Amino acid sequence: MQGKNKIMTRTSWISVFGNAFLSLLKIIIGLISGSLAVLSDGLDSASDVVTSIIILITSSIMVLPPDSKYAYGREKAENMASTILSFVILFMGGQMGLTAIKELIHPGEVQMPETIAVAATVISIVGKLLLALYQFQQGKRVDSSMLKANAINMRNDVIISVGVLIGLGFTFCLKLPILDPVVALLVSLYIIYSAIGIFRDANIVLMDGMSDISVYKAIIQSVERVPGATNPHRIRSSHVGNLYNIVLDIEADGNITLTEAHHIAQEVEESIKSSIENIYDIVVHVEPQGNLHCQEKYGINKDNLNSRSHE
Repeated sequence: MQGKNKIMTRTSWISVFGNAFLSLLKIIIGLISGSLAVLSDGLDSASDVVTSIIILITSSIMVLPPDSKYAYGREKAENMASTILSFVILFMGGQMGLTAIKELIHPGEVQMPETIAVAATVISIVGKLLLALYQFQQGKRVDSSMLKANAINMRNDVIISVGVLIGLGFTFCLKLPILDPVVALLVSLYIIYSAIGIFRDANIVLMDGMSDISVYKAIIQSVERVPGATNPHRIRSSHVGNLYNIVLDIEADGNITLTEAHHIAQEVEESIKSSIENIYDIVVHVEPQGNLHCQEKYGINKDNLNSRSHE
């Protein structure tokens, strides 16, 4: 864990300095050249600096061991940080969108950007691509979902910069400075869309939800492979970081011994672990077969899996 934390810290610091340089370059050139699209791209890179700093802080919190106050550890700090980050990105995207709309409403005030904006965008594309590849390689090396997600975010930034470059090309070729705020508006909408996606994914985890409910099908199939285990129900799965915490009830012959029931429960655990990777913990509660159940207000079983998948 300490080795993983060290790699995450080093990778994040490289990301901080790399994105800080690219962000300052694009913001300064955007202001000098008068390109709103390049300026918005620079602010988007500034959000990556914030992201890397959040990863640095979060990684130091996540490695703290479980204690009496946080029995499951502090893995969900990553999702809390992502929620905060989503609001920061949303604010930046909204501000740039309002500025772009203002420029479009008053097209007479829009000036042709200078060609230096093209050079800044090309440098940004190359720099971001190198940072994204490095982040992904290090994330894959230590199996860090946070680093790999940040690498995907940087890859998206490369796409944004390519869009800005194409927009600048059309602006200069067609002599239409109005295209620059149009590109800036499109970039801001993409930033807002990304922020909403980050917020949605983080809050699914914070609310103990599951974005991929196929895990329930895998749990049910795992139980059905174990002799003596029947009727998996009240299945609940949540995330502890990128790990699954699974709780479920099963039924077994009510005449078997406690030792035999415990053995069946252990086999169910092993069957689930063989089907699902990244398991944090599994709790199996064994009930006598044919036990009458009250109306279950929570949990998944074979009958309601399909109906709940459409909610």
